[in-house]
Amino acid sequence: MDTDSLCAVAVGSILGLPFIALAVIIRFKKSKKIKSLEKETGIAKRSKPLKPVGPVRAVFNSSLATAIVALGGALIGIVTGLASSFIYIVFLFPLVMGYAGGKVLAGAIQLARIRKTYPLILMSLLAAVAIYGTFHYGKYVSLQIGMSLEMFHGLTQALDDENFPVARAVVDYALKEETGHSGFIGYMLLRANEGISIGRFYSSNRVNLNSGLIWLYWVLEFGIILAVTFSMGRRLSGMPFCESCGNWYDGEKHLGGTVVANESRVLDLIRQKDFVELGKLLEENAEVPSMEMYFEGCQECDKSPSRLIVRRASLDPKGRLQFTDASQTVLPPGESTLLLDQIKPIRS
Repeated sequence: MDTDSLCAVAVGSILGLPFIALAVIIRFKKSKKIKSLEKETGIAKRSKPLKPVGPVRAVFNSSLATAIVALGGALIGIVTGLASSFIYIVFLFPLVMGYAGGKVLAGAIQLARIRKTYPLILMSLLAAVAIYGTFHYGKYVSLQIGMSLEMFHGLTQALDDENFPVARAVVDYALKEETGHSGFIGYMLLRANEGISIGRFYSSNRVNLNSGLIWLYWVLEFGIILAVTFSMGRRLSGMPFCESCGNWYDGEKHLGGTVVANESRVLDLIRQKDFVELGKLLEENAEVPSMEMYFEGCQECDKSPSRLIVRRASLDPKGRLQFTDASQTVLPPGESTLLLDQIKPIRS
């Protein structure tokens, strides 16, 4: 296989694989939605106890998470690169790319159960490199396509297997003559030498960046993408999730409240695990000051420990509602199921 064929295969892979990643993400989200619907309608069957994730499965999940981040990042870069051909808003586009990268990273964090900072940094860096690298490489490919359209009439002829390599060779030859390097490196050097203009896209009063300044500007854009992606990932990795199925806990569920006079009674019933009597004390809207009860646990598999939280609700001197923790009790899976059978969370 010659060099041109290898380049064509590489470009085709770059353009095609992100859509495979998108299909994987869509299927993953669809599966979660179906599980949630089954949970709400009560038609879900009781599953067998889940086995702990073994080392082989952990490696597979980590590899799949890495692929999702890389391919998802490439897809973001391609889409943003196409959009920037029509309009590019300084600093806004990097923020958008970073936000999209954070969304892709969220799926990887959940799949690979990433909790530590070091792997999170590596994943964030991979996402940022995939996004920003593909963003610029897409512009390089666009230059080749533009040259082919000028040399040959019509899009079909321009992208022909025989014509397009000729246009690519012309572009690389021009880059070699201009910068001393061909290919993508030569293209980036050419853009740096020519400079770019930043400012309001509708105004002629724009700032021109040349030579070293443009490299600093690109580093700044990359830093924005990396920072936004990492900050979103760090927030998500710190959220509690189920150790059995890997799903994040869906926040705290309000079980109800009761008058402050019942505090000792409530705490005694929790210690005794008498959830039937506990449920009789709770009401949906207890008058403040009150004792409010919350549940936090997995809503997908019911196979991991959960937390039962009791808080004192009161009004501060300015009349604002404030809470202080009275107790936090860790419940085994069996007791969590028993609790929710007796006390249903209040829907907000």
